[in-house]
Amino acid sequence: NQLPPIETKQLKSTLSTMTMTLLRIPIVASAALALASQVSSFTPATPCNIRTTPPSSSSLYSFIKGEAITATPFDENEGGVGLAKRSAIKITGVSSTGKGSSAQDLVRYERMQEIEKSLVISVMEKSECYLVCSGSGKELYQDPGKSGDVDGKVIKLAPIEAAKNALSSMASAVTVNEEQTVVMNFLGGDELIMGEVLEACDLLVDGLDLPAKTKVKFNSVSFDEIAEDVCSVVVVAAGGKAAGMDGVEE
Repeated sequence: NQLPPIETKQLKSTLSTMTMTLLRIPIVASAALALASQVSSFTPATPCNIRTTPPSSSSLYSFIKGEAITATPFDENEGGVGLAKRSAIKITGVSSTGKGSSAQDLVRYERMQEIEKSLVISVMEKSECYLVCSGSGKELYQDPGKSGDVDGKVIKLAPIEAAKNALSSMASAVTVNEEQTVVMNFLGGDELIMGEVLEACDLLVDGLDLPAKTKVKFNSVSFDEIAEDVCSVVVVAAGGKAAGMDGVEE
């Protein structure tokens, strides 16, 4: 049947609007899925109420719109981020000649306390523990600039430099036997990277020329109050009843 001209024009307009709506819905859904695939989880710093607007003919996207009524500015000192900033993180692991180093456990401390050197020496003596070597290192990234000279590019990693410094300063008279336990303690700021620490551990184990059966452990501590781009390492050895090193580590 034929419709009057004005009704035909209205019908075409309605069909055109419906077609555009159907075409846009998959695009919106695809965009939402793409964003969702990049986010693993989200937890707001403070609870907020979400008010959704019911669909209406005037807004195509009203069914996915939301408005945070009680939203507050993000505070990096609160929640999980704040907890991480206030905590000292210790990663422990083991090393061995030929097998490399591997991390095994993670411990969080709420605070750190500086201990007098005399007390440390006293505890070490009671635990039959002695210093093998110690050193410090600093990050260095030197860009050759526009010259493009590859030899002019220098990259130094703090844990690696600390290990090198410790080995170079080690007294030649220090020896470790296979009945002793060796512990390597790394300390750095928030930028301390585990992969670099593991590489430094391997460097120390090879450089110390330890017997194959020597038990080697490491502790890597990162803390916000430690200066960035620097790392220190202290290597100690103990034998006899103190082989577990529990008291010294505490």
